[in-house]
Amino acid sequence: MPDPLPDEYPDMPGVLAALFASLLDEEPWSAFLERLGEASGATWATLILTPRQADQPGMILTPNADPGVGADYNSRLFAEDPFVGLPEGKVARFRDFVPATTLDRKTAFRAFLEQTSDEILGVDIGEASRLELRLRLTRAADRPRFEPADRRRLEKLVPHLRIALALFERLAAGETEQRIYAGAVAQMAVGVIILDRRGKVLRLNPPASTILAEQDGIALRGDALAFDDMEIGRQLQARLARSDENGPLTLRIERPSGTGDLLLVVGQAPAPEFVSAGGGPAAVLFLTDPTHGPRISAEAIRDLLGLTQSEAAVAAHLAEGLAPAEVAARLGISANTVRAHLRSIFGKTGVKRQSQLVQLVHQSLPSLSRPAP
Repeated sequence: MPDPLPDEYPDMPGVLAALFASLLDEEPWSAFLERLGEASGATWATLILTPRQADQPGMILTPNADPGVGADYNSRLFAEDPFVGLPEGKVARFRDFVPATTLDRKTAFRAFLEQTSDEILGVDIGEASRLELRLRLTRAADRPRFEPADRRRLEKLVPHLRIALALFERLAAGETEQRIYAGAVAQMAVGVIILDRRGKVLRLNPPASTILAEQDGIALRGDALAFDDMEIGRQLQARLARSDENGPLTLRIERPSGTGDLLLVVGQAPAPEFVSAGGGPAAVLFLTDPTHGPRISAEAIRDLLGLTQSEAAVAAHLAEGLAPAEVAARLGISANTVRAHLRSIFGKTGVKRQSQLVQLVHQSLPSLSRPAP
């Protein structure tokens, strides 16, 4: 292993590995701060993530510190901290940056430093970010003071901190979006099942688990789906084998219990080819049970698609998974009338098949769903 450069931490590779690996941890950044504290000889390594101009930090981490001290800083002293507004990306030392006259006015913060230490190095990152990252290294009063070499070593981390902050923001945004979508789908009682190219179940949401647990036409056997109707299983496997097929596949699953058919829509997972080829997500299945959860609002369909009230009622029931004969019975009309409404709906919406109509309605589910009575 080559000798470290004189202006780098001796454990620089380990520090960088911990920096990026920790972004995926349950407590992001924490392992990095511990590694950096050891490499820099700091008593405490602190990271603060905060929206700009905020009165409270979004996140504050100081591994191995007294939790009470951190809570005190968070609740009382964050807005009073004079060691802020550092030149972006430049390492500063507390004693050089904060005039004594400022500390004289901030008596609460001065008392806080007496409990900890004012031997602090800091750097702020976030010029091109919605968040500001503040990194602080503190040595207790009985430890050696920071030298110019310590500042240069910390500055070597700045380009890597910029990259890590950008990655963290993208990961956090993706996780937030995922939770929003998952919550919305769960509210609509739509089961979501993600499969790899071999048909292995990678993930499913609670509504899907509920439907599969009933073992009524479809069930989970080990890590694969099992269908009472073997032809449905063959169609699903054929779709998984055709990675170039982009259009949705709509299947109707008849349930031995005699309750309404389940509606299964198979789509391609929006993942890069190298991910799906390597055993990652290849297909996403949307499973709808017309006897559970939200119903589709005929009124919203009427307004959105420009249909009559009767046509909208037919479209809503079809989107809930009912067959045309079941729709006729539910609405008290003849099967011929249902077919006539379908022809009119096709002409108005531009779709050519019932499965395409169902897909069109479900694409607008967030605005069309209403609670079941």
